[in-house]
Amino acid sequence: MSNFNILYGEDNVLEAAQKRTAWIFDHFATIYISISGGKDSTVIWWLFTQEAMRRGRTINAFFLDQEAEYDGTIKQMRHMMSHPAVIPHWYQVPINMTDSTSYDAEFLMAWGEGAEWLRPQEPNAITHIDGDYPKRFYAFFPWLEAQATEPTAWVIGLRSKESLNRFRAVTKQEGYPGILWSTKTDNPLAFRFYPIYDWCFGDVFKLIADEGIQYNDVYDKLFRLQGINVRNMRVSNLIHEKSFDCLTELQEIEPENYERVLRRIKGAHCAARYANEATIYKATERPAHFETWLEYRDYLLSTAPVSRRERFESRFAGQDNAEYIYQQQCHQILINDWENNIPVERKSQDWRKKWSAIL
Repeated sequence: MSNFNILYGEDNVLEAAQKRTAWIFDHFATIYISISGGKDSTVIWWLFTQEAMRRGRTINAFFLDQEAEYDGTIKQMRHMMSHPAVIPHWYQVPINMTDSTSYDAEFLMAWGEGAEWLRPQEPNAITHIDGDYPKRFYAFFPWLEAQATEPTAWVIGLRSKESLNRFRAVTKQEGYPGILWSTKTDNPLAFRFYPIYDWCFGDVFKLIADEGIQYNDVYDKLFRLQGINVRNMRVSNLIHEKSFDCLTELQEIEPENYERVLRRIKGAHCAARYANEATIYKATERPAHFETWLEYRDYLLSTAPVSRRERFESRFAGQDNAEYIYQQQCHQILINDWENNIPVERKSQDWRKKWSAIL
C-alpha cells in the first residue's frame, strides 16, 4: 500500500500532493492533466509543470472548450497551454451544450458549422475529429480516455471537501492498485488520479499567492465588483444548469463578452435579468396565483415543448407525490433540465441510511 493513502501524517497537503505528483511521473510515461481555467486545475497545472521541468519531460493538457466561456478563462487557458512543458490538447469541436437559459432550445451547438461563434477558434486548437465522437460534454471524457493505447494517467483537480460524494468517489476503493486517490476508467490502460483531493479552498489560494501563480482574473472581478464570497465563486460554462446564474454578473465583469453572448444564445438576456429570481428560475417561491406546486408544475408542463414534456412526464410518473417533490420538478422544467442533471431529492430518506450510503 502507498503511504500517501493515510488520512493524517507528517506531510502538509502541498508536500503530499508533490509526492503524489512524483509518484505519477514515476509510474506513467503518458500523463494528461484535465484543466478548465479554474483555481483547482491551475494548481494541478503548476504541480505537474514544475515536476515535468525538473525531470525534463512533457505533459499533455486537455481542455474541452464549451464556447460560452468567460474571457478570463480563455486568457488563463492561453497562458497554461503555452508552457514549454505542455503539449496542448485544446478541443474546439462541435458539441451540444445544455442551454438552461432558453425554454425551447435544448442545446447550444458549440462551435457549430456556419454559426457566428462567440470568438474565433485558437490557432493551436483541435477543431476536427475524424470519425464519430460523442457530442455531449460528459460523454466526451470517457470517449477520450478510451483512445489510450498505452498506460496513461488522467489527472483531475477534484477536491473531496467540496462534497461527501466526491470524498467517497476518490477514497472508497482503489482505482489503481495501492492508490486510494484514484479511480478506474472503462479503458484498462487509463486511470484517473486526484492528487489534491484532500485540499480545501484555502490551501488552493495560499499556494497561488505564495508562488505568485497566474490565475483566472474572473475571481478578482467577482470579488471586487460584486463582493461575491470566494467560497461561492464558480468559473465554468456560462449557460448550463449549474452555472447560468453567472450571467447576472457577466454584464458588469465582462461587458464585451456579455454582448456576444446575447447575440449568440437565445434566452441569455432573460436569464441575465431573472436567474436569481425566486419565482422564475430557482423555484424557491411559488407564483401567487397558483395554490399548489402541483398546479404550477402541471401548468409548466402544459406549456413545455412536446418532446421535453413527454420526457418530464415519464420521469415524474415514477416519483413520489408530495409538494416538495413537485417544487423540485418545477425547478427542473424552468431550467430546462430534461436530462435530469440536478435530480429530485427524496427528503423522506432516513439521514442515517443516507450518510451510511455515502461513506
